[in-house]
Amino acid sequence: LAEEIAPDLYITCSADLAPKWGEYERTTAVALNAYIGPITVGYVTRLDRRLKDLGYKPPLQITQCAGGTITVRKSQQAPLLTLDSGPVSGVMGSAYLGGIMDCPNVITTDLGGTSFDVGVIHKGEPVVSYKSVVHQYEYFLPKVDVQTLGTGGGSKVWLDKATRSLRVGPESAGADPGPVCYGKGGTVPTTTDADLVLGYLDPDNFAGGTMKLDRDAACAALADLAEELAMSLYELASGVATIAEFQMADLIRKVTVQKGLDPRDFVVFAFGGAGPVHMGVAARELGVGKVIVPQGDTAAVWCAFGAASADILHVNEQVNIMSSPFDLEHVNAILDELRARGRKYLLDDGVEADRHQLRFSIDMRHRGQINEVEVNLDGGVLDENGLEALRERFVGRYERLYGRGASLLGARLEIVTLRCRASAVSRKPKLVRARELVPDIAADAKTGRRDIYWAEWKRIESTPIFDGYKLRPGNAIEGPCVVETMTTSMVVHPGQRIAVDALGNFVIDPNYQRE
Repeated sequence: LAEEIAPDLYITCSADLAPKWGEYERTTAVALNAYIGPITVGYVTRLDRRLKDLGYKPPLQITQCAGGTITVRKSQQAPLLTLDSGPVSGVMGSAYLGGIMDCPNVITTDLGGTSFDVGVIHKGEPVVSYKSVVHQYEYFLPKVDVQTLGTGGGSKVWLDKATRSLRVGPESAGADPGPVCYGKGGTVPTTTDADLVLGYLDPDNFAGGTMKLDRDAACAALADLAEELAMSLYELASGVATIAEFQMADLIRKVTVQKGLDPRDFVVFAFGGAGPVHMGVAARELGVGKVIVPQGDTAAVWCAFGAASADILHVNEQVNIMSSPFDLEHVNAILDELRARGRKYLLDDGVEADRHQLRFSIDMRHRGQINEVEVNLDGGVLDENGLEALRERFVGRYERLYGRGASLLGARLEIVTLRCRASAVSRKPKLVRARELVPDIAADAKTGRRDIYWAEWKRIESTPIFDGYKLRPGNAIEGPCVVETMTTSMVVHPGQRIAVDALGNFVIDPNYQRE
């Protein structure tokens, strides 16, 4: 009816966008989608047209928050699917590299100028959620679970007058005016200013030498806070870095421990421009055994790498609340419908039938409860044996989240949502292993020394600096040291070690200890 009355009006139907119970969350989803729809349609349409004019022949794919890509047409119909797809792409790139490295459990950390984003990959699969939040508004949508903290390189450092305590973030100086050391008019010191004062960053070689940093201005801005707190300049700057790092560690605990996962069973991928600067300390605080800076210089644009490695994906859901004992015929009829829908979408994308990959899951709960847990199915058909396995998996998943013995054996269960993930593997960036590991470090890899304040020693120490482009697979360096590239600095603290693996990743051992 709306299309007949106003053919040019952008229309969103909540039953298509968020086919789940919950009128508030559905309303939020449809309102957000309709709000960003016209702008997104115009942008994506122009982008697609421009690429075709430039000779780009493959169909353009747009990353989505569920962890894969969708067509231009789908992104125009449901632009809400693309919200937060940038940080999600970093998780997907990490899942791809983690599979190559035989690292099924990965904590992804993306530290940029304004925020710190954390995702979790468990047993090779990104952890997902089905309820998202924009500011205070909750809405239903399948999404790779990425939690965000307002701590980044541009996070403002300030003094809480009421408690006389030092704070870092969540307000950010952004890129303009940015940190004080940028010399663009910023007056409030930031995490980057503290990093510069400590010596982690080279003021004459920031961003590959494309800009100079004003260390004196950063020192002056932080000195005012130091004087007010009766601290030395270096104690204050070190405190800023430590607060930021411990805030990062706390967020990582939230997305692991609160979901029944032990961070010590994971490796950490540190990316974004500022990630490799701080993650060595945060990982040490968590007891994590390995920090990986993926593909060296590529870490600064890791989300773009993840977008290039993402698969085509369509997530189809159907809410149908039913209590045990379950009607298998009815359950299988819904699964068949979801299967047909997923195959149709892939065929519409031009994906041949033999490339289709279908995975099914069911959200379940104890009868009378309101929170569900997702349980995977072995296939798209459920029989009596599969039903028993489904119950066992539900109990295992439920007790991992809520504690051993939390599930009442023999209690009636409810199926709430049935789901099909229809995907097709895309071409991936090819990563080539080095044929041999070279332990000897090239003479020109060491570019000099710089005075750096190390909190572990509570003193300034002349510290070796290395050119990341000159280090080769097999090289290993004991801390303290700093490894620099054009886009990031890898800070290796005393008692830690950094090495280059066969794939060109920089690997920091945060608990090496030998000094």
